[in-house]
Amino acid sequence: MTGKTALGSICASLILFVAVRSSNQVVQITASVVGAGLLGYTSTAFVLDCKRQQKRRIADAEAYLEFLRQLNQERVTHTRPMPKVCRGCCHYHGRTYGGHLLVCAMHPYGVEDASCPDWQAQIQDSV
Repeated sequence: MTGKTALGSICASLILFVAVRSSNQVVQITASVVGAGLLGYTSTAFVLDCKRQQKRRIADAEAYLEFLRQLNQERVTHTRPMPKVCRGCCHYHGRTYGGHLLVCAMHPYGVEDASCPDWQAQIQDSV
């Protein structure tokens, strides 16, 4: 659309130039009216095109934000709480792969008992 706008502006400028340079009053009036009309049309088309592009960008941004919201919602619904047995264990992984929670390497699906035979406390860094 920018090319059409530029072409319209150039044509309007040439027509208005003819209106200024002409010695015939009828040509001056006709060229002035046509040039002003073309300039008005061109500027209106440019403004409307800018508004259309702005609306399209806003719609694209809203669609992208909705996509991100859906991704975040899926992640929130798929996150399971840490099993009580695993709290404080250095082996706990707790990430989801393909919809399945990997608790740790020794017990990928968690332990069935109230205690874990492989539980080890997390090592605290001393500063």
